[in-house]
Amino acid sequence: MKTKPSEHDTAERILQDGWELFQQKGYRGVSTDELCLRCGITKPTLYYYFQDKEDLFVEVLLRRLRGFHEVIEQAGTLEQRLERIAAAMLEGFQVNYAHLMHDLEHIKREENAARVRQAFAAELFSPITALMQSAVDDGELSGEAKFLAHLFMGMVESYIAHSREYGDNQILANKLTTFFLKGAR
Repeated sequence: MKTKPSEHDTAERILQDGWELFQQKGYRGVSTDELCLRCGITKPTLYYYFQDKEDLFVEVLLRRLRGFHEVIEQAGTLEQRLERIAAAMLEGFQVNYAHLMHDLEHIKREENAARVRQAFAAELFSPITALMQSAVDDGELSGEAKFLAHLFMGMVESYIAHSREYGDNQILANKLTTFFLKGAR
């Protein structure tokens, strides 16, 4: 006999399936009907947990951004810290996060888009910029911290959709970090 899923399990399934669909098809490419079919739920069940598709999309993005700052702020050398964040980015996304952030233009409620932009800054960009600034201050890197953060994130992001071609994400994270720190001598 099957047990009835708890409310938490249902919400978790909606968030997980929503994440998969939004990565595959983008915000506009996912319909609530498709999401309900994939989750095995009805529209009223979806709307019990989330106000609308926009609310679900925002919650999915906020959830996926959580915790990156903790990875970045872990102790270690600059190389170790950059490698950890590169691996977390490669592992956390199946498509370039820029595509998902671009989908914010379809969000109607500005407060929702602002929440995602703020989370992106707080969880990912600002901590990486702070790490780069610390490395510049210590003489490990030269240049402007914000530029270095964009450069590193862009380099890692460009491999997210292709990370499977390189095998293990940890190996790719190491290659990207080494290239960032030492160049293509």
